Amino acid sequence: MNDLIGNFIITADPWLGRIQSEMDARYIEQSSLTNLFTEHKFWGWAGLLSIFVALAAIFYFQFQAWEQEDQEQEKLTPKQKEFVEFLEKASNQSSDKN
Repeated sequence: MNDLIGNFIITADPWLGRIQSEMDARYIEQSSLTNLFTEHKFWGWAGLLSIFVALAAIFYFQFQAWEQEDQEQEKLTPKQKEFVEFLEKASNQSSDKN
């Protein structure tokens, strides 16, 4: 029985190997990302530039929002600042208890 299985494996191995090599010979890599920069250079670089500009705009506007919050914080009167500090301490104490 073992000889029969061994003979089958030995016989089938070259046949399966030939099928695999035929499949490899016809396979062509199709990469859309690579094609953007080799065949469609304008659209590839335009897309990359648009991603960069979008990320730069997100960071710019986020930093502007943070600066605006800081400026609003500076406009508080001393009593308001004292009250904000009191609230922050109270919230820190309640979170420490949890």
